[in-house]
Amino acid sequence: MSRFQAGALVVYGNLGVHEVEGVGLRRFCDASAREYYTLRPYFSDSHDRSYIPTEKEAALRPVTPAQQAEADLARIKAEKLPIPAGVQTALAEHYQALLHTNDFYQYLTLFKELGQKQTQQQSRGRKINAMDAYFYQMVERVLREELAVTFGESQQEAGRRLLEVLR
Repeated sequence: MSRFQAGALVVYGNLGVHEVEGVGLRRFCDASAREYYTLRPYFSDSHDRSYIPTEKEAALRPVTPAQQAEADLARIKAEKLPIPAGVQTALAEHYQALLHTNDFYQYLTLFKELGQKQTQQQSRGRKINAMDAYFYQMVERVLREELAVTFGESQQEAGRRLLEVLR
C-alpha cells in the first residue's frame, strides 16, 4: 500500500512541493513494471513530471502542518546557531547532510545558518560566496513553497514569514 495517494501534496527533497498525480505501475526502458508515484511540481506550469518508485518514498514527506510549522518557526527564531565556517568541502558536506534529512526543522536550521552568514558577510562589506548563495537560495525556495502551502498564502507572504526567523 502506498503511503501517499493522488492529490496529496508532498515535499520532494530539495525540489520543493509536488502534487501526487497518481500511483501506479510504470515500465521504463527494458525494466519490469514497478509501482511509481507520478509527481508534478506544485508551483510550476511546466509539464515536468517526476517518477519515484514507491519503495523509495522516503524521499517524500507530507507538507508540514500549520501548528508544527508555527512551533518550528518560533523555536528556530529563538535558537542561537553558530555561523558556519571552515573549508568549502566540509561546509558543503554539512549543508548536504542537513538537506538529506528531508526534515522541515533541519531545513530551517540551514536557512538560518546561511542567513546569519550572509548578514555577517554584508556587515563586513563582503559578498556571500557562490556555494553558500546556492544552498541559501535552494533551501529558501523549498521552505517558501512549503510555508505557502501550509498557511494558504502567497510565496511572497511565506518568504516574509521565513525572513522573520533571521531577526
